[in-house]
Amino acid sequence: MFERASSIIRDGSVLDYSYVPQVLVRRDEQMGRLETLFRPLAESGRPCTAFLTGGVGTGKTVTARRFCADMAEHMAGAGRPVDTILINCRNISEGGALLQIIRHFDRGFPDRGFSAEEMARVMATHLASNSRSIVVILDEVDVLLKKGQSDLVYQLTRPSTEHAAPVSLIMISQVSLGSLVDEASLSTFRRSNTVRFDRYTKEELREIVAQRAEQALYPGRIGEDSLDLIAEQASDYGDARMAIELLDRAANIAEEDSEGEVTVEHVRAAKAMTYSSVSELKLRTLDINRKAVLLAVARAMKGNLSITSNSAEKTYAVVCEEYGVPVRKHTQYWTYLQDLDRNGFVKVTVVNDSTGRWASVSLPDIPSKVLAEKMEQLIEEDLEEASDEV
Repeated sequence: MFERASSIIRDGSVLDYSYVPQVLVRRDEQMGRLETLFRPLAESGRPCTAFLTGGVGTGKTVTARRFCADMAEHMAGAGRPVDTILINCRNISEGGALLQIIRHFDRGFPDRGFSAEEMARVMATHLASNSRSIVVILDEVDVLLKKGQSDLVYQLTRPSTEHAAPVSLIMISQVSLGSLVDEASLSTFRRSNTVRFDRYTKEELREIVAQRAEQALYPGRIGEDSLDLIAEQASDYGDARMAIELLDRAANIAEEDSEGEVTVEHVRAAKAMTYSSVSELKLRTLDINRKAVLLAVARAMKGNLSITSNSAEKTYAVVCEEYGVPVRKHTQYWTYLQDLDRNGFVKVTVVNDSTGRWASVSLPDIPSKVLAEKMEQLIEEDLEEASDEV
């Protein structure tokens, strides 16, 4: 078992959510803002705070971790060591968060038998005897605060003991915390402490997956078209996590093939496994005319990233002749194609370039070969049912 060596993936850890690159793509502005906000901690040991906000997969957590790692390296060199404690608040209570902080100092601290108030006192005692500065990152903190558990924020930013080491706090959330945090805690997070993360653009996602592919895969194991398709599929959400997951899935699917590289078909298969907008139930709802157009697109695609609508239309005429379906004129064909685009079966992009105006057609999240086989089956079923009715 597991004797066969990988031919595609060189270092799978690079594709894990927990991986932190040495250099972040297009997050220099946010790193600079954090450096400004935490300068007092680096220079004089004064506690600092920051609130990182933005949508899913916009780089909030990885930026916080990269910044804290870089700051810790800088401060260690200056003889002022700092520790970082990362807590994901999604599936824990306030007591669970306190336990993680306490276990930073005492790994053997029991997970039962103490109330939240008792653990808060234990935490304060550890902080009072600790000589290092501490940065606590509360990731997805809005989930914890929505449960009405905001004492932790107050306890960290306003320690009850005078001699406690300074605790700096980075809170990460997809939503504003204004209605979730009490006034005493919110006063610590001034509006100027907010660091915003916009959705990644298609070009930025392309840079991210190219960086991860270079580090995770063997050289020459993924083509430019495959990287382009991953970036395009994730660009609707601006989600780097989605892009990295697609790269990971596509690479693993490619390992099972004998082609030796990650192709666009592998990427489409990865999309179908994770974020598919195309299901057999939706395919069955199409009438036979739209099924014929979709089959034509699938056959004409043949593993390409995209094709022209004219190329698909020529194949459409062949499909109609093969199955005895009336060939519709160009205007009606174009209407069918636009319907398929609106419903997520294909993606149609109108291009204006030096050659003129034309339409590009691509498949979002299903391999062309798989789609062609499925459409052939569904069309044959439709024709069989029609003949039975006669």
